[in-house]
Amino acid sequence: MRIIIGIFILVLGLSALTGLSLMKYAVSLFLIAAGLVLISGRTQNNWEPAKKVVTNEDQIHEVVIFGPLNKTVKSDNFKGGKITAVFGGGEVDLSQVKTTEKNINLEFVAVFGGGKLIIPKGWKVNSQGVAIFGGYTSKVAAGEGETVLNIKGAAVFGGVEILN
Repeated sequence: MRIIIGIFILVLGLSALTGLSLMKYAVSLFLIAAGLVLISGRTQNNWEPAKKVVTNEDQIHEVVIFGPLNKTVKSDNFKGGKITAVFGGGEVDLSQVKTTEKNINLEFVAVFGGGKLIIPKGWKVNSQGVAIFGGYTSKVAAGEGETVLNIKGAAVFGGVEILN
């Protein structure tokens, strides 16, 4: 709830700074977020840290809303997928995956949340991320392998970090 109130205050400040009428959106977002917190039954005292999940899935499809994500993928034929974090996030570790594909497409979207994506060393990365009041950064060392990971996505009031 502390994050929701902080975002509400940020929107109020942006509204005052830019002269745009963002107040109606801020109130709407605040009410929606507060309702989701109440429906989920979570309070500040019972948030648990993300438990590490290890999977052998060939494709990753994760949607995290008001929750943690801590996943390691150990696939022998990884094919990409989509990760969406809304008011939540965490880490997705792909460093141990193998693939027969030459081009892999992965989408990573973070809205009021964020995450870290760890990819295998040696892969080439083509990152096309958009950041709106957030950050979308790639700290990947240049790869020499044949596999190209095409990452597309957005970070809106959140952040995405890609590294190996």
